[in-house]
Amino acid sequence: MAVMDLVLRPATEADRNIAHRLLTAQLIEHRLPADPDGVAHGIDLALAPHSPAWLWLGQREGRTVAIFLANEVVSVERGGLVLWVEELYVVPEARRSGIARALLARVCQHARQRGVRAIELEVVPTQQAALALYRALEFEQVHRTRMSLSL
Repeated sequence: MAVMDLVLRPATEADRNIAHRLLTAQLIEHRLPADPDGVAHGIDLALAPHSPAWLWLGQREGRTVAIFLANEVVSVERGGLVLWVEELYVVPEARRSGIARALLARVCQHARQRGVRAIELEVVPTQQAALALYRALEFEQVHRTRMSLSL
């Protein structure tokens, strides 16, 4: 099936259940906590009016096969807005068909139109296909240590 059959669009209120299912699947696949209430609250925040979040879906033949969640943040290092990619998930049976590449191309186009200066993300070293895709799209490795403090 051609990537051209792919429809990429912002998620709406009507997409809550599918967004929840896909984001939960992403967390489980990466062995991360998948608290249903936490996922639901994240979706609430992403869909709220004036949210800095981009919550998009990728659909083929009316079936949602991908989800993308990112947030616009202010960066003095980049001198403007940066899009931080929180999640990019393609259902297993639709992988290696160009969906993630097409989604990222559309995201880059939209980000440029909005004046976003960079797109940043992290990838787990065991995700070889993701690493290869990001390198092919000319993402550069940033040597930093990510730290987190749960509140």
